[in-house]
Amino acid sequence: MLEEFDEQPWHVVRLKEHTTEPMTVDDALFQMEMVGHDFYLFMDKESGRASVVYRRKAYDYGVISLAG
Repeated sequence: MLEEFDEQPWHVVRLKEHTTEPMTVDDALFQMEMVGHDFYLFMDKESGRASVVYRRKAYDYGVISLAG
């Protein structure tokens, strides 16, 4: 798959895939803090959608979800 982008100005140097159990936003925020990242990809238990929690400025957080 990485070969498809050889002629592009950007370079994808790593692909990562992981499995997860559906979780709440609160659980995802906890996991994000545990791994020390600024974002965390998870499957939202309530909506069933792939979602990302992320750290905003100060101590705020945001959530991005894929539309159904």
